[in-house]
Amino acid sequence: MDHPRLTEYLKRAMPQAEDLRVVALQRISGGSSRETYAFDLEWSEGGAPRTRPLIGRRDPTGGLLKTDREREFRVLEAMHRAGLRVPEPLHLELDPAVMDRPFFIMHRASGRTSGGAFPETEPAALRDKIAHQFLDELARLQALDYRALGLELLGEPKNLGDVARTQTAHWREIYDRDRMGEHYPILDAAFAWLGANPVVADRVVVVHGDYRSGNYLYDDDGMLAMLDWEMTHLGDPMEDLGWASMMFWGRGEFAAGLMEREAFYRLYEEKTGRPIDRKRLFFYQVLGNAKMATICLTGVCDFAEGRTADAQMPFLEQLLAPLCDDLALQLKLI
Repeated sequence: MDHPRLTEYLKRAMPQAEDLRVVALQRISGGSSRETYAFDLEWSEGGAPRTRPLIGRRDPTGGLLKTDREREFRVLEAMHRAGLRVPEPLHLELDPAVMDRPFFIMHRASGRTSGGAFPETEPAALRDKIAHQFLDELARLQALDYRALGLELLGEPKNLGDVARTQTAHWREIYDRDRMGEHYPILDAAFAWLGANPVVADRVVVVHGDYRSGNYLYDDDGMLAMLDWEMTHLGDPMEDLGWASMMFWGRGEFAAGLMEREAFYRLYEEKTGRPIDRKRLFFYQVLGNAKMATICLTGVCDFAEGRTADAQMPFLEQLLAPLCDDLALQLKLI
């Protein structure tokens, strides 16, 4: 993001602000599907000095995901209105002339995150507290009335049987597009199995799409904010639970690095008041592994074809081995 243009944009977006300054603008790591920038905003209003920590999220030239900025911003607005733990979204700009590519500005929440599973070096009491908060938040998300929040824009499934088929077709299409002619027999087998074994949802809920450890901020007092809502859609509640409890995002038998997997499932049932359908859960864990492998292939493809210069992208191919190992075990291919 360009400092002068960002300053001028915020002056236009905040006409009441006087002496507005963008301070300490820097690109930060993380959020591989977006360019993410941190900065502080300082201004005066009514004679009183103000300051606010902010994040700018801009479309990259290429990367892991191809998603719609307005859609992501509207989801954040809805989640914030509903009282979920999310950073407050503030400004959306879709005109690429302003900053080369669409972007939005949101509040910068405090706290720290992890690269994947919750760190085993953290205190056990904090891990247990966050496990409860993580599933509390998931239960709240799945209990939302998406129509009341205006989230029909996410695309309502035609029927409960269409939910799994739609997600399978979506990720299969991306896999076929981005594998660059390479053959991945285990991924081919996984998508064939998913296509032949669709499950039927019991209801349609808001699905975060990337609900896992590594995508929330926390501090010594617990979970602060859930991040990365760009894959949000309407679907089966087992999808987020299946993704969160994948071996890939965990540590051995600890789902998400938070809690032993069966205890994690029991706690989910306690929080939601609903039993887990193990057949649907398994389906979405298989889909999750195939989906994550496809996301990695998209990053590699975009780097190879010059749509991104992000040096992390080629190394994503190294993640295919553990994902395919999990799929082979799930589908009894070895």
